[in-house]
Amino acid sequence: MKPNGEIVFGGIGGLSLFQPDKIKGRKKKLDIQLISLYASNRLVSAGMESGGYIITEKPVIESNTFHLGPMDNSFTMVLSTLSFANPERITFSYRMNDEDWERLEPGDNRLSLSHMPPGTYHFEVQASDGGTKSDIREFTIVIHPAWYQSAWAKTFYLLLALAAIIWIFIAQRRKAQDKLRLQEHIHSEELSEAKIRFFMNISHEIRTPMTLIISPLLSLMNSDKDAKRQAIYEVIKRNAERILHLINQMMDLRKIEKGKMQMRMQETNLIGFLNDLYSLFQLQAKAKGIKLNFHHDSEQLPVWIDLDNFDKVVVNILSNALKFTPSGGEITMSVTHDEQHVQLSIKDNGEAIPADKMDKIFERFFQSTESINNRKMGTGIGLDLTHSLVELHHGTITARNNEDGKGCEFIVTLPLGNAHLKPEEIITPEEQEARKTNSTAELVDEQPDTGNDQASPRVSTTGNPRIVIVEDDEEIRHYLATELGKIYRVTEYDNGADALMNILKQTPDLVISDVVMPKMDGVTLCTKLKTHVGTNHLPVILLTGRGEEENQLEGLETGADAYIVKPFSLDILKRTIANLLFARQVLRNKYSGQEEQADKVTHIDVKSPDEKLLEKVMEVINKNLDNAELNVDTIAEAVGISRGHLYRRMKQLTNQSPHDLIRNIRLKQAANLLSTGNHSIAEVMYACGFSNAASFSTMFKNFYGMSPREYMREHSKE
Repeated sequence: MKPNGEIVFGGIGGLSLFQPDKIKGRKKKLDIQLISLYASNRLVSAGMESGGYIITEKPVIESNTFHLGPMDNSFTMVLSTLSFANPERITFSYRMNDEDWERLEPGDNRLSLSHMPPGTYHFEVQASDGGTKSDIREFTIVIHPAWYQSAWAKTFYLLLALAAIIWIFIAQRRKAQDKLRLQEHIHSEELSEAKIRFFMNISHEIRTPMTLIISPLLSLMNSDKDAKRQAIYEVIKRNAERILHLINQMMDLRKIEKGKMQMRMQETNLIGFLNDLYSLFQLQAKAKGIKLNFHHDSEQLPVWIDLDNFDKVVVNILSNALKFTPSGGEITMSVTHDEQHVQLSIKDNGEAIPADKMDKIFERFFQSTESINNRKMGTGIGLDLTHSLVELHHGTITARNNEDGKGCEFIVTLPLGNAHLKPEEIITPEEQEARKTNSTAELVDEQPDTGNDQASPRVSTTGNPRIVIVEDDEEIRHYLATELGKIYRVTEYDNGADALMNILKQTPDLVISDVVMPKMDGVTLCTKLKTHVGTNHLPVILLTGRGEEENQLEGLETGADAYIVKPFSLDILKRTIANLLFARQVLRNKYSGQEEQADKVTHIDVKSPDEKLLEKVMEVINKNLDNAELNVDTIAEAVGISRGHLYRRMKQLTNQSPHDLIRNIRLKQAANLLSTGNHSIAEVMYACGFSNAASFSTMFKNFYGMSPREYMREHSKE
């Protein structure tokens, strides 16, 4: 290099000299091209599709806009300036959607983007080579969304969301309305239940004083034959029966409501059945000056009905007709039928039913507001009961006013035949015969007492039987004591707890108890008497105002021998007492040998397996009486049988479980020791196998009705 800056090169052709700063390069223009496009590693060509979209219809190098499907959201653009001189010196820069510029590495011409969300992307690309820059080239790539992310899908989602919101709003509103209706229904049911409960409670309370009205009244009617007074007695009896009729209607409603009203259908001549009722109401109609007619299209019309309950249907409708028909009016009962149905119509020309009340007359407790102060106002249960009973007969009942505006007509429609009945609703021939027998027996029981007791069962007069009467109502208790005291020795108690304590001390021959009492009710008293080994043989009669079937079953399940609903006939009560005492006397004679004079027969001592088992059991108990650890397992092992078999045999032979047998023998032995007065209570307790003083005292008091100390004190005086 020369001092002036020239550079000298030697070669085979001689020397070459040049001035570097005088050498001028040619300026070149960079032209950016998109030479290829890869979508999900697939080379894009003209007409190629992606997700149902044509990517481009022209070659890539000639295209500026590309459409990609949702699955091809990763792509690579290959850029070029179409200059092959020193391509490693070219640097590409880009930006997307007017964001900041990004620069690729020099020589790198591939722009790759992955997992791009759906949308439209505008790319601006520029190349630079030293100080030379290309013009900005623009490309557009559209990534289409999946169908469920498309605009119409989002519109659909929006509409669906709006519909859901509207539906939720309507549903919530309807739910609120349903809840309000449900609350109204529940309130109505609770109100109806409260009314029924009130009526039931009142009816239970009424039954007791009704006993003190009807029983003495029947006695008066039997003894006092004065015609004038007999007429007055009949009035009293008829009105007392009206009260009982209302009570019984409430009981029937309760049964229907609980699904316990079982129809007992039998084939009946409907004309004859209605004719009996017609005759019954004819007297009442004549007394009120009302003309009562009965028309029918056949003399014999067999219909399957429940006699007792269909009687209530007709009686209720006729009673209402008589109530609302004025003197001089007319009531017509008519029967028509076709091949499938029979129709009973009861029509009057009295008061019409208000048109706005017509659809409510069969509702429970409904009473027209126009008749609140009307003396004809009823309880609002008669037509409800009638409607329910007709439905139980698989029929219908409707009401309508007469066309002339005077009076109304009730129409009961029943199906003919018995094909519509369930097997359990049909009375068997045997049951029909039993009902006839019972009806005859009831007629006999209702005959006046003539004083001839030859046919009645008799109890031995050797010492009048002692009867305990347990009743919290003072008047009825004294009434029973007075009437029964003419035949038996009577002891009175006003609650079950006092009665139990004294019965355990001195066992009577029979117990008569009310059910609802303070301190201890009659059901509990009966249970305790029937489960106590010393009193489980006693006959128990329960008297109650609760006449529902579940109450009767509850009483009988405790072992009660009879369950009599108030008001009751005193004659029936006396007959029941006599029968129970007589039955117990027969059993005593049979098992004591008096019936067959067994004591005068020479006995051959042959022990049965049961006697041998009892001897073994008693031997084990007596040997281990002071052993507090004695239990059922010990006895079972000693006699050589299983615990379960021992339990069953002891129950059959002694009416007690092995555990109860051990306890009762120990208590009886303790009583024997205490009665001598020679031992302390603690000594007796340990001698009889009790280890806890409180437990011993409680069991002893439950068994004997007094504490060990009281028992020892009482028997030491004797």
